[in-house]
Amino acid sequence: MRRLLPYTIFTCLFHLSSASAENGGQLYSDIEIGIEFNVLDGLSLGADNLNNKLVEQDREIEFDLEYRHDDQLSLFFTGALMDESEIIKSADIKTNHSGLEFRELGIAYLFGDVIDSELKLGRVEYESISHWWSWWDDELDIISLQMWYEDLEAFVAIAEQQAVESTDEDFIDPEMDEIQRLVLSMSWEILDGQILNFYYLKQSDNSSAYHIGDSEEYSRIDEEDADLTWKGLSYVADIELQLIGEIDLELHYSEIQGRSTLYELEELFADVVEVSEKMHEDVDASASGYLLRWTPYLYDQLSLIIAGARGSGDANLDDRDNRSYRQTGLQGDSESYGELFQPELSNLKVDMIGLQWRFAEDMSVELMRFDYRQEVLSDEIRNASIEVEPSGNSRNLGTELDLILSIEHEETLELFFTYAKFKPGRAFADYPEKNLDYVGIDFVYKFH
Repeated sequence: MRRLLPYTIFTCLFHLSSASAENGGQLYSDIEIGIEFNVLDGLSLGADNLNNKLVEQDREIEFDLEYRHDDQLSLFFTGALMDESEIIKSADIKTNHSGLEFRELGIAYLFGDVIDSELKLGRVEYESISHWWSWWDDELDIISLQMWYEDLEAFVAIAEQQAVESTDEDFIDPEMDEIQRLVLSMSWEILDGQILNFYYLKQSDNSSAYHIGDSEEYSRIDEEDADLTWKGLSYVADIELQLIGEIDLELHYSEIQGRSTLYELEELFADVVEVSEKMHEDVDASASGYLLRWTPYLYDQLSLIIAGARGSGDANLDDRDNRSYRQTGLQGDSESYGELFQPELSNLKVDMIGLQWRFAEDMSVELMRFDYRQEVLSDEIRNASIEVEPSGNSRNLGTELDLILSIEHEETLELFFTYAKFKPGRAFADYPEKNLDYVGIDFVYKFH
């Protein structure tokens, strides 16, 4: 499959370039300028003052091109000239990435009389129907077929990363390399504004296995090989009730089964590690979540938001059955569960309550409080933003308060100011830092 996608895309490009001389197609373009600046103070919870304050700066110019040959066939490309840096000033550590990022590239063919269908080939960005419960929010190298019939919508795809994401990279991320995925999604609008969605993802890891004693550069090694299957069901509704107001409701449930191989690594020298231990385990876990947003009929500028999510944990670490849930790896940023802490939904219970006030047509402010607890006691967290692990003596991970000011004007201007404060719970009582602070500015301007 690795050679099929680029070969097919370039063949179609050659065909359309010659055909366009005779049949005038249409070219559409957009340019977007984005600037992001984030400061996280308390990265190590005070355990290492030289590695405690992180400054991130991202600058990019994104260009979006679409060539419509006719009503059925089109080509698309989205790329970005980007410059990203991460700085830990006290330790004088700076990493920089710059180059051309390939976000979307491919062809699309629309067909069908009774059943409208679209075939896509290439790198395509797909997003979940929910911002709270993120099945995926990522770019996938895929062959996909999407179909619509009355109130039904179906999507099936085969995905495997074919090339690097940026000219700044020398190789495909080992966690994505040779990972084949079969994706199936079916949605049914059971009533007006109420959608029932079934989701299925089968992941097959075909990368080379490691053996005890093997050595490799740390940046090129994948610490886990996993053949996993996710299945989930979601209900998303937008309901308007007289005298009560507008109700946005989400209900989600997911299961994961499969088998994984984990590698323990020991540092040999510089960036080289050695495989010291190899373990196999069976995975069987579940997760659930809900979100309720109420906008009163009498005061539609204000919304109350209540949400919760739970990912199961593993109470017995001595057997080979792992009951801890993990997300698909395609969910993108985990900002749904907090702008600062950003944990993955694994052995975790998140409760959120918030208010949104739209005080002007294009402006709003949100205040949200998150409470984090482990499902079972553990001295590990899966993919949180801080660089320390809990003690394993308490399930109370902490609370976070997020304040977000949003300015969005006619799909042209987006400006977000974010302030977040995380107060560590008893699980981090051994660390001296009592609070973490985060400040973020995100600016986007689009030229149409």
